[in-house]
Amino acid sequence: MLKQALNMTRSFASSTRKGDLFKYQSQLPKLPVPALSETCTKYLRSVEPFLSPAQLASTTAIVEEFARPGGKGETLQKRLQEFAEGKDNWLAEYWDDYAYMSYRDPVVPYVSYFFSHKDVNNAIGKNQLYKASLLAYYTTQFLIEVENETLDPEVIKGNPYCMNAFHYMFNNSRVPAPGSDITKKYISAEHRYFVVALNNNFYKVYHHGKDGQPLSKGEIYKQLQYLVNVVNPSVPRGEGVGILTSLNRDEYLSTYENMLKSPVNAASLESIFASSFVICLDDNAPVTIEEKSKNCWHGDGENRFFDKPLEFFISKNGNSGFLGEHSRMDATPTVQLNNTILQKISKENTSEFLAEVSASATTSADASVPELPSVLNFDLSAQAKQDIASAKVKFTNTIGALDQEVFQYYGYGKNLIKQFKVSPDAYVQMLMQLAYYKLTGKVRPTYESAATRKYLKGRTETGRSASVESKKFVETWSDYNASNEDKIAAFNAACKQHVKYLTEAADGRGVDRHLFGLLQMLKEGEEVPEIFKDPIFKYSSTWYISSSQVPSEYFQSWGWSQVIDEGFGLAYLVNSDWLHVHISSKKGFGLNSAYLKQYLVEAANEMKTVLSTQLPAKAKL
Repeated sequence: MLKQALNMTRSFASSTRKGDLFKYQSQLPKLPVPALSETCTKYLRSVEPFLSPAQLASTTAIVEEFARPGGKGETLQKRLQEFAEGKDNWLAEYWDDYAYMSYRDPVVPYVSYFFSHKDVNNAIGKNQLYKASLLAYYTTQFLIEVENETLDPEVIKGNPYCMNAFHYMFNNSRVPAPGSDITKKYISAEHRYFVVALNNNFYKVYHHGKDGQPLSKGEIYKQLQYLVNVVNPSVPRGEGVGILTSLNRDEYLSTYENMLKSPVNAASLESIFASSFVICLDDNAPVTIEEKSKNCWHGDGENRFFDKPLEFFISKNGNSGFLGEHSRMDATPTVQLNNTILQKISKENTSEFLAEVSASATTSADASVPELPSVLNFDLSAQAKQDIASAKVKFTNTIGALDQEVFQYYGYGKNLIKQFKVSPDAYVQMLMQLAYYKLTGKVRPTYESAATRKYLKGRTETGRSASVESKKFVETWSDYNASNEDKIAAFNAACKQHVKYLTEAADGRGVDRHLFGLLQMLKEGEEVPEIFKDPIFKYSSTWYISSSQVPSEYFQSWGWSQVIDEGFGLAYLVNSDWLHVHISSKKGFGLNSAYLKQYLVEAANEMKTVLSTQLPAKAKL
């Protein structure tokens, strides 16, 4: 962490509070260290669904030995409590580096997440440059709110949430470094431009004018039109330097260091790192939800720069989306950004916007901007060209190994689910458990992301979705002799347990982060306690299902990768009247995403039929 902090190019902007964005930061509680006994009891309960009686007895004895008075667990617990004293967040001292910055597999598809935006069916939504202009304009407006700290702080059910991640939203980039990557952060006021990826080249486009004021929608459109119609035709198609960011991080580091030998390359890369955000203008027109999702997640890898935390895509038909580099920000801040932008675009007055664009045609392209859009040049050696060619092959192979499907279910959504008097999130978690059981006949360790942002610098904790109750639920619903009453009772018990665990996880009282912290407290040369050597410990955190939900009525899809080769990545939306699950798995490991999609349909239909039997006739209708 110290290394990363030292490698920040700039500190954050003025510490003087200008607005209310960070006003609750000093009041937020510190992440607690849970009681050892509580975690051990909860851990045993969480592994029980996977174990035979003999295995459970063995693991129980190991855990009890770890937690006994005077045992190794108490020693590590005391060290962790002492370590946590005086720190903003004890987990943050390790987590960003452990989970992200030292992770060496390619960020796409293995780290980053995508949002595919719902189409806007009007003259703006179907025009690439109109849509791009508004995305750039409203993103800049959001940037200004973050910069001036006038964005409202997030408060949920009376609890203010940590807004620290917003420091990492604009004008920064992940950058490869030996052993563990770094974050380069820049002062936004000194870099008033975004980067456009077009035809495998990168262009610098200003979002603020010569007078220091943000440009209008028409002025941004004028620049993009000039770029596409005047500059781009005179520039040869790029080699696809952005594909290098799709490499394994150690491989990327090697080619990155080679690239830096040229001052031209160093300057262009620095311009991309420092840019506010990236907009990719793609030469394609995806139609199906699968095509749109794939374009937002990875595209062909060339007209991209995967290390930027904010990257938007607009196709020729106006379809748009977003990709988030995950290392410094989880999805909640970028969901807010995208929801804000898309809501404003959906309410845009088409005639007024078209009139503004038309009026901008009469002004000079360079009337307001510090300089016209210009290409960022690269001086590519023979070695660099070879690295790019190799990266394209590796990217094609990596993406080709993914088995992607999209479950888009219009049978019902949370409007009906709430009538069953259960959490919509718990409902979809049980839906996925049942579909997976139908596919495999097994109950496996399942991850759901739980936000710990009620604590200072909080990010996530693991929600363990597979439970004793969820196992009974899938077994009961797979029993042809079970009555509807039995099925409903098992379902309700599973949902209740799920909500309980997720609530505790959001309170910082899950199993995984605490055990991780205890493990970090071991001193060099000390023997690792049996609890961490027990095969069950590793198995119980091997995520055969990795899942998460985001709240948006403006997305038509979102997703990311499976986290193990033998598992699924399941990203879901619970909208008012429809459900979505993006399914990702890896070919060649005995799974089939299309089969899981079919079982999701089957499970969704069954659950609706059975659970609706408890509703009054009017509600059923």
